[in-house]
Amino acid sequence: MADPDDFQLKLKMLSDSYAVQLPQKLEQIELAWIELPIAAWDEEAFQSLHRMVHSLSGSGKTFGFAALGVAARNLEDALQPLAQAKATPDEAQRTNIRALLDELHRTLTQSE
Repeated sequence: MADPDDFQLKLKMLSDSYAVQLPQKLEQIELAWIELPIAAWDEEAFQSLHRMVHSLSGSGKTFGFAALGVAARNLEDALQPLAQAKATPDEAQRTNIRALLDELHRTLTQSE
């Protein structure tokens, strides 16, 4: 039978490893957003951004960063209509997404 303490230790190690990678993950999301063209739809670039945010949304909760997962999910929800419409964000959407990115950064900072 598996040792519960061993399992908890392994889970803690995974969580710690995940935490170390978070700043880089957020930097990649930020860079993908900044590089997204404003004037024209870029399906590949947008899907890459969406995938990174979706991954963070799911993995945050899994590794014990529930607030970060919620913040990423809120960002993912804001990106979803753009993905469906295949349209560049208007000024209001860009402002909202920028605010959600800032919230993601604040959440990471508070969890450190």
